[in-house]
Amino acid sequence: MRGAVRAFILGAVLLSTSPSQAATISGTLSIGNTRTGGAIVYLENTQHAADRSQGTHAVMDQKDLAFVPRVLPVVRGTVVEFTNSDDVLHNVFTPSAAAGKFDLGTYSQGEVRSITLTEPGEVLILCNIHMEMEAHILVLNNPYFAVVAQDGSYQILAVPSGTYVLRVWNERVLPYTQTLQVPATGTLTVELQVER
Repeated sequence: MRGAVRAFILGAVLLSTSPSQAATISGTLSIGNTRTGGAIVYLENTQHAADRSQGTHAVMDQKDLAFVPRVLPVVRGTVVEFTNSDDVLHNVFTPSAAAGKFDLGTYSQGEVRSITLTEPGEVLILCNIHMEMEAHILVLNNPYFAVVAQDGSYQILAVPSGTYVLRVWNERVLPYTQTLQVPATGTLTVELQVER
């Protein structure tokens, strides 16, 4: 079935007790038969839904006519700075309601424009001068997320124990969710296989 995901929980491993009483979630993500980077694996839990990251900053650069990084997860309340490292004019705007459909205008090399993202959701980032430029910001309720590396691996650190919904976001596949019980300590390995 297109977009379906099979997940295999391999188990919790770690015999020592962590003083912080938090676990690590790790594993790999494959889309089709290929381990693929650039997706976001994240956890949701109603107990942590109010977590905010006041004063936190993230940077999305415009370099070589591309947004860098192309995929950026942040906690709501984060100030995202858009820098222009190219020697041409750039623009940053979004049609996404989650970010208020902002338009930061046109600006030149060395300039920085910023926006505070307060609502959770996916934000499509575009440049109205260079139509091929596209990026995605995923605004999340808590810091329990990871960008999947190019080898397909991911790791989410310092997750408090509890019941979570694990989600996988990727622009090319249907969303995936799975309920996950996170232990008080240890490493929980979750291997994810996404069917195209």
